[in-house]
Amino acid sequence: MKPLLLLAVWTSLAMAAAPPGIPDGWSDGFVYANGIRIHYYHAVPAPGKPVLVMAHGATDNGLSWTTTTWDLQAAYDIYMVDARGHGLSDSATAADTNDTAVEDLVGFLRAVKLSKPILMGHSMGAATVMRLAAQYPDLPRAIILLDPGLGVPVARGAAPPSAAPPSVFPALLMSGAPESLVAQNNRSFDDLVAQCRQQTPKWDPVDCQYWALSKKQFHGSYFERAGRGGGMSIADMLGKITAPTLILKADVPPDVRQANEAAAKALQNGKLIHVDDAGHNLHHDQRKRSVELIAAFLKGV
Repeated sequence: MKPLLLLAVWTSLAMAAAPPGIPDGWSDGFVYANGIRIHYYHAVPAPGKPVLVMAHGATDNGLSWTTTTWDLQAAYDIYMVDARGHGLSDSATAADTNDTAVEDLVGFLRAVKLSKPILMGHSMGAATVMRLAAQYPDLPRAIILLDPGLGVPVARGAAPPSAAPPSVFPALLMSGAPESLVAQNNRSFDDLVAQCRQQTPKWDPVDCQYWALSKKQFHGSYFERAGRGGGMSIADMLGKITAPTLILKADVPPDVRQANEAAAKALQNGKLIHVDDAGHNLHHDQRKRSVELIAAFLKGV
C-alpha cells in the first residue's frame, strides 16, 4: 500500500469513534432469572443508601440511564437492568407477554436480593414497573414512571413545543424481521450518534453515545406478537398500586394534560406532573428539571 493511502486509512480509523464503555466506578454482571440470563449495571456502590432499580425503554439499554444515574448515585444505590432482547440480556421469544417483562424484573430483584427497592421506569420500562407494582404491591418502596402510556389519545400532543427538525436518517425499528434488525445493528456507531444529535439537540452528548450503543445491541423482538398479553387495564393497574408513585409526563396541550391528570386520579397514593418543553425522553430533554422532581419526590419516601 502506498504511504499516502496508508496514512489516509490510519487517519480514517483514528477519527472513527468507539462505543463507550462502562463509566468509572461502575460494574456489571448477570443473573439467571425467569429462564434467561439478565444483564445489569451497578453504579458506584452506596452501602446503606436506598436501592433504586431502573428499567429502560424499548430499544434502549441499562446504560441509557447514565447521566440520570450520575445525578442521583450519591444518594442512592443504583442498578440499571437490560431488558430481555436489549443490551447484553438474552433474547426475547415468541411466547413473551407483558407479564414476562414483569417476571424478569421480579426475578432480577430476587436474584440480587434487593428488598423494598425504589423502581423507576421509562416508556416500556414504565409499563413494566406499573404492572409489577399492581401485581406485587408490597414489593416496591416507591415507583417513578417516566412518560408511561395512560390510555390517553396523544395525537394532538405527541411532539413538544421544541420538537427537532425532520430527520434525514432512517427510522428506528422496534420489531421486525431478523434481517432488518441485524442491518440496524450493523449501522456505524458514528452514524447513530449523528442521528441522535440531529434529532435530539437538547440531549447531553453522553446520552447520544449510549443511545447509539443501545441500538447496536438491540436484538428483539423478531416476533409480531411478542410483548402482548395481560388482561389488566391501565386504570385497574393504577388503582391496585399502593406504593407512593410519581408520574412524569411529556409536555402536551392542555386537553391532553387534563386527560392524563384524570387518568392519574386512579392512584391511591401518587401524583402526576407534566414536564414543560420535554418530549417522550423527558429525562434527557429536560434532565435537570426531571432530576429535581425525582429527588424531591424521593425525599418524602
